[in-house]
Amino acid sequence: MTRTRIAGLALLLAAASCSDATGPRRDATELRAARQRWQAQNLHTYAFTLQRSCFCVNVDPLYVVVVNDTVAEVLNLKTGTMQDLRSGDTVDGLFAFVQNAIDHRAELIRADYDSAKGFPTQIDYDGAAAIADDEITYRASDVHPIAPPQ
Repeated sequence: MTRTRIAGLALLLAAASCSDATGPRRDATELRAARQRWQAQNLHTYAFTLQRSCFCVNVDPLYVVVVNDTVAEVLNLKTGTMQDLRSGDTVDGLFAFVQNAIDHRAELIRADYDSAKGFPTQIDYDGAAAIADDEITYRASDVHPIAPPQ
């Protein structure tokens, strides 16, 4: 091999071994920092608006009530009807979704977090490029403490 080829190969290997500034390591670091901000809120009973965009049954905005870290009520804000509790999620559940996507090297996992409270404000996910209709976007907003039910 010529000296130029060896140098080019060395540069290529060095570039390939560098971490991607937008890759899994950065995602995990941002997730960790956001979780710490969320945990500092010490919110275990709260409500928020959650909306999914996907090829799924319900894409209407939902008002999710969480009591002691468990989904207690889910109200469809468009229809005013109560929904199955499984259609809601907790903030910790959204964090777990992001962590799982990172751990399983999803084709796309991008999350934005509230700068003060830490909860995920938007999660964009695509599990695999070769699988149709597995894409999903979560949007969470208006996270606020509520009084525990009596």
